[in-house]
Amino acid sequence: MARLVQLSAPNVSSNGAVHFASLQPHPEKHSQDRLVVEQWDLGERGSWRFRAVFDGHANGDETVDYVFSSLPSKVKSSLSALPVSHCTDVETVSSLLQETISAIDDSIKQGVLELFPSSDYIERLSDDEIRTIVNDHSISNDTGHMAEVTVPSPTGPTALANKYVGRGWNNIKVTRAMRGTTVLIVLIGPDGGMWTASLGDCQAVLGQKKNLNWTTTILSANHNASEPSEVARLKTEHPGEEEDVVVKNRVLSLIAVTRAIGDHQFKLPGIYTKRVFALTIPGMNRPEYHTQIIVDRNFTPPYVSGIPEVKYIKLEDDVQSCLFMCSDGLLDLYGGEDWQEKHIAIMELCNNWVDLVGEKLNSGSALLENLALFLLIRGLWGPPKSFTGKSWTDEDALNRMSSLLTLEFKDKWMDDTTVLVEVL
Repeated sequence: MARLVQLSAPNVSSNGAVHFASLQPHPEKHSQDRLVVEQWDLGERGSWRFRAVFDGHANGDETVDYVFSSLPSKVKSSLSALPVSHCTDVETVSSLLQETISAIDDSIKQGVLELFPSSDYIERLSDDEIRTIVNDHSISNDTGHMAEVTVPSPTGPTALANKYVGRGWNNIKVTRAMRGTTVLIVLIGPDGGMWTASLGDCQAVLGQKKNLNWTTTILSANHNASEPSEVARLKTEHPGEEEDVVVKNRVLSLIAVTRAIGDHQFKLPGIYTKRVFALTIPGMNRPEYHTQIIVDRNFTPPYVSGIPEVKYIKLEDDVQSCLFMCSDGLLDLYGGEDWQEKHIAIMELCNNWVDLVGEKLNSGSALLENLALFLLIRGLWGPPKSFTGKSWTDEDALNRMSSLLTLEFKDKWMDDTTVLVEVL
């Protein structure tokens, strides 16, 4: 248990209401998850709570670091600029979140288009000319606004300036477009209005105690290629490509999420992957294989959307409530590593989390432990019998937890797992 605490760095906010933990046990890997917990005093607009989970992917941190360092402040600035009379209007704030998130993705694409404005322009350049542009080097340690931002690491906060020192701005802009991140934001206004904005497959859940029973409401959307509604949307948007647009629960057979910031291999014409991204260092995972598939199947981009879904719910003053947020690693633990292929209902997983924490809150023992770490431990012990049909003995559970923490299993890797539990 001491090793798990060391790896997951569980913490509780100063007021004791927000519990969080994040785990990646591989000693040679680092977590691409990012967590934000902020309280904003916006004067006459009231006090707002901002919570976010970002889950980076695609062989690099450039996108998730950029979103982590810039998106919260942009949402805060946009909210602060609203007329006071509009700042709790449901549609106004919903549009603000959607537009601010999409603008971040558009700015990443624009960074590439400033260097390579069109397919015709790229065609006129030689490979060496492109390499010179995309693999530039910095002549100083200056990385602009990123120098003042820190990100989590196993040994404590790491300055972004240290991560990207020596790399030029062209290289950072292009690699930022090549990587990707999911986005999950929960914004709670002074009147109890709660907005959830999501891109990708992180989850936000609201547990509420009504008539002595805990109920579960899923606040987020599930944007991956095993979600029927997302598959249907993609096939409708790309007529004539139905057989290739989603293959084995992956967009163009390569990426699991159907919405994300970044991942512009799936949003720009194929020549950008073939002639720009493929020549960039650090590059893509399995660059030759991925490049060929994208070039062969990328006919009518974009295939991955940068437009989030926004949902709204009003918290009730006299109802005990609890917010859950997590990256998809927690679903992997509770549903088994192939939970998506088994098509386990996410509602079942979320009900389980609410029931487990609800029991703690009912008994009063929640005050004695970190609720996020508690959910993480229960996931490491093994999926509930109702999901897998298997009963775990204490010995089975301890062996499973040990194998996950020491990576003593076939793939030697487990997904980054970040959990937030907030008693509202």
